[in-house]
Amino acid sequence: MPDPLRVVLVAEQLLDEEPGTIGLYVRALLRRLPPTGVLLEPVVALHRSAALADAGVPHARRLRFPRGQLYKRWQAGRPPTLGGDASVVHAPSLAFPPSDGRPLVVTVHDTLFLEDPDAFHPATLAFHRKMVERLSDADTVIVPSRTTGNTLATLGKPPRRIRVVPLGTDMTAPSLEERDATLERLGIERPYVLWTGTLEARRNPEGVVRGFIQALSQDVPDADSLSLYLAGPAGWWSKDLAAFVDSKGLSARVRRIDQQPGPVRAALYSGASAFVFPSFAEGFGLPIVEAMACGAPVVTSNRSSLPEIAGSAAELCDPIDYESIGDALGKVLRDRGLAEDLRRLGFRRAAEFTWERTARETYACYREALAARDIPDY
Repeated sequence: MPDPLRVVLVAEQLLDEEPGTIGLYVRALLRRLPPTGVLLEPVVALHRSAALADAGVPHARRLRFPRGQLYKRWQAGRPPTLGGDASVVHAPSLAFPPSDGRPLVVTVHDTLFLEDPDAFHPATLAFHRKMVERLSDADTVIVPSRTTGNTLATLGKPPRRIRVVPLGTDMTAPSLEERDATLERLGIERPYVLWTGTLEARRNPEGVVRGFIQALSQDVPDADSLSLYLAGPAGWWSKDLAAFVDSKGLSARVRRIDQQPGPVRAALYSGASAFVFPSFAEGFGLPIVEAMACGAPVVTSNRSSLPEIAGSAAELCDPIDYESIGDALGKVLRDRGLAEDLRRLGFRRAAEFTWERTARETYACYREALAARDIPDY
């Protein structure tokens, strides 16, 4: 049996207070790459040992700088590099070290900071812009969608090699008994429409609420009892929007609940009459894949990466048009045949996006980066 390919992996996102999609991605790589023949060496910034244990990476090697200082140095193209004796360096986000002579693989999850810079804090925007300027240092840039890759290809100094490797999901629908018990514990009664994510402008929560209200006016079944649940961190929430909901007498039916762990989200998806996700822009759109995997009929945007990821398994809408959102949602709620078709197609589509696939295709990127430099992989 050949020796495993040794790869040093930046695992810093696992130390976030609430690890998001990148943290989920890192954890999936740590679990799924070893069976492909990869020996991973996770590296993080300076943290306490207890924090590493809590994050599930007690064996991670720590660099000598805390995150803030580390990222400032990398932004300037300064050391530290990751060290160790691995053959390949993989940074799973735009926080990547300067090249140390080994093949460097960087994952760019989205380019929203280029498309909507006003949505980002100035310091965050400056960091991302500087790191994008350095992407030509990478041997391979991994992106989760063609949409993201196409944007990077238009840069003044585009990456030398861009490879599309979609994200995945392990999520499956729970049993009906598990689902109902979870919903009862949360105080959620069916029927309901679901949205998940951080409440921020680019995710279009106002469009979700106004589209829901528009759908209620279209003679959908159970219109008098249908609720909308917004599940996720309260990153952005408009008081004006809350006042609008109140003015419509719907405050008791449009509710926000906190971010939930995977098994709870699976129950929420599974019990929903529809999942609505009219985001303005996404690098991939993992929530729609999770929803499909759990049997929720999906309504999503007709722009950015979302049509690419949804394929034919979702009803599409224009995210800047509240009536379009409401019409698409109302169509799914009224037409049981359409809803069932979307469930069936969604299960099939979600099955294409597995973390095993992500790991296999990532492994192929490592091999390609080594081969391009004519470097042995041991």
